[in-house]
Amino acid sequence: MAAVIALCVSYALYCLFTHPGGPITTPDSAHYLSFSPIVPLGYPVFLSLVGARGAMIAQPLIYSAALAFLGRELIHATSRVWPAIVVLAGCMAVPQLTAFHASLLSESLFLSAIVLVLGLMVRFVHHASWHLMVPIAAIAGASVTIRRTGFALLPILAIMALMQGRRLKRPQLVYFLAAALAPFLVVVAAEQAMAPIVHHGNSSSLMGRHLFAKAALLDAPPAPAGNDPLRTALDEHLEVRYAPIRQLLARAPRDVRAVLAIYYETCLQGACADPSRGLMPDRGEPQQTAALGAAGWARLTRAPFAFAQLTALHLRSLWVVDRLRHPDTAAALSTFLAANRPLPFEREALRLEPGDAMSLPASERVRYLQLAITTAGIVTAVLAVVGMLGAAGAVRLPPVPAAACLAALVAHGGLLLTALLAAGFSRFTLGLWPAIVTATVLGGYWAVMLGRPLRKTNF
Repeated sequence: MAAVIALCVSYALYCLFTHPGGPITTPDSAHYLSFSPIVPLGYPVFLSLVGARGAMIAQPLIYSAALAFLGRELIHATSRVWPAIVVLAGCMAVPQLTAFHASLLSESLFLSAIVLVLGLMVRFVHHASWHLMVPIAAIAGASVTIRRTGFALLPILAIMALMQGRRLKRPQLVYFLAAALAPFLVVVAAEQAMAPIVHHGNSSSLMGRHLFAKAALLDAPPAPAGNDPLRTALDEHLEVRYAPIRQLLARAPRDVRAVLAIYYETCLQGACADPSRGLMPDRGEPQQTAALGAAGWARLTRAPFAFAQLTALHLRSLWVVDRLRHPDTAAALSTFLAANRPLPFEREALRLEPGDAMSLPASERVRYLQLAITTAGIVTAVLAVVGMLGAAGAVRLPPVPAAACLAALVAHGGLLLTALLAAGFSRFTLGLWPAIVTATVLGGYWAVMLGRPLRKTNF
């Protein structure tokens, strides 16, 4: 345990002494600092309590403390130090995570919540009780108030309870399921009840923007005639105004299409959709977003197969490393862009002016990083399937593989929800990085332990 504490303290000090002079900000930071109604309340409340500069100190300390807790539970679960050290090192080694701790973005606090949930899950598979399920569910619910990706934890909490089903009588299983779901829902409901008060009745979210952006990227049957002029105009924009984007994506090779889909979907939540928002100059942001969302959802329901294809495209993108520096992708993208200029909405989506070229410096190192991430994706996908089989009662899982499977489900559940509701930025994958590392390392540890009798027999 001393090694774990030393590693976590060293990481916290490294973050504090290498942080820039002021917090790192992006356009999203303004939403958190101003309590914008389109973001959850958790992180803005955190910033209001600690301040912008205080967040630079608090965030790495909270993350390091959460990692120390996870390391402690891993040592108890495996009776060895090295799995804990490998997991913690993997959670610290990514430079982007260190930058998150100095940023006014919700990633750092969400990462800490995920690490705490993982640590409690590791404890739960060894000492399962409905009393322990309560804090797990409460922290999982709190993660939703930070980032909506936390909603992916709700079914995983139920899976945790069902994994204990074989050794529990029916009334006990009901207690476990209640403890898994009720605290989560209470925390989320409390935030939802507070939002209209904080925002003076103008609560909103990013959901409407996401739905509209996804709908604009999909070919769909024409909308039925209606009596709402605004809805008719929005349907016409989705069908006609954004058709050049769909035509461009249809011509692109798969890897290039994946890159462009991210850029265009992001833009269609913002500047590319300004003409559509311009149809509602007399409405506030919540009302505009609601109208866009309704039109987008109706189009998505008319093209479920195309929506599934877009989701699969983003899900694959979430497992791609530094795509713009991959030698093959960089070359293919540069060639495609040059051959198809001018591009639709190229200034808004790609920040390209006429005559500009997108500079894409390639790196061979990305090939090897991609191989490692692909391997982790395959391993964790297998573990996630095994975990669902365990919940269904098809297999009996010992504690360590059960913890590996739960961590894999956290990773893949979060990424699937992200692909459904957002674009495939690797930044979203980093928000679930501790779950990926924990699942991969525990899965490897399990394989090593299974192989020990075979090695002894062969010797």
